[in-house]
Amino acid sequence: MNLSKGVRTIGSALFLITLGLYIAYLVLVEDFRHHILEELYGIAPCSFPPIDTFTDVAFEYSIIANLLVVVACVGCTRWLLIPWLVVYLINSLVLVCLSIFLFSVPFPLLHSNMEGTIQFQMLRFLGFIPLILALLILYCWLVVRGLFVELGSPDKTEEDPCCPMKMKTGVQIMGGILAILSGVFLVIFFAKLDEIISDKYNAIFSDKLSRSTLTWMAGAIVLAIFCNILVILGGSGKRWRRTLLLPWLLFYGSCVIICILTHLYFTSLCWREEKIIGMVSLGVGLIFLVLWSLVWIVAAEAAEKPKTLISRPNPLGFQRL
Repeated sequence: MNLSKGVRTIGSALFLITLGLYIAYLVLVEDFRHHILEELYGIAPCSFPPIDTFTDVAFEYSIIANLLVVVACVGCTRWLLIPWLVVYLINSLVLVCLSIFLFSVPFPLLHSNMEGTIQFQMLRFLGFIPLILALLILYCWLVVRGLFVELGSPDKTEEDPCCPMKMKTGVQIMGGILAILSGVFLVIFFAKLDEIISDKYNAIFSDKLSRSTLTWMAGAIVLAIFCNILVILGGSGKRWRRTLLLPWLLFYGSCVIICILTHLYFTSLCWREEKIIGMVSLGVGLIFLVLWSLVWIVAAEAAEKPKTLISRPNPLGFQRL
């Protein structure tokens, strides 16, 4: 099998498995807290937020990493494989640590009278389950790393890009679409969205959202419209106009950071609805990060004609005198 097709199969299979497990976790999260955390380990539901944060982050980042692997295998840059290599290396290390823990401390028993029996010692073999999973992930990790090295070899022929459109044109179209969406979002915000945000804030934090905060939100939307218009003007390709991309990079870079922090906060909360809000925040942050990378590449492009401090002497130069 071609290495690229093999990696695409691995990414697709892990994406479906991880997505299915995450959906099952969201559906059965209350049973998980009651039967496993509370009955086996004595941890009351929603009393230790890092458990919820770590579980959601592990699932959601793995899903995103698998999506990037599939995209990378259809002709995009090999650097999209880096998130998968990092995430699944951490996953394999976590599984190894879990395996060592289960070998050292057997799975908790519901009946204390079984302690010290052969059944109690047999529970140590449950540590082989995460260890086997870690070895399988490590094998897949080596396969993906092999594709990353192969795509970076000098004799590797350049494949068709993800999009045949020029990046500068794509960035300008993206700026126009975002400007229109920002304008529509501003109208919706003044029509109804501000009330919905205020009610949701009051339900979560039991406090009223000040009018000045809503004004700042509306101002941020207006600033987004202005930055998107600058992207349309700055993506023309002329070197002096690339400075117009700087406000967009600063604004949407801040949006990415805010989305990630919002994701971490809401995933640490208890209820399923809040976890969905955190998942949406992560998805929006990922989209902004991809767009931010494209704009940054356009802004960082070298000039069409490189300039040198010392030019090579031309033997035909004297003939033009």
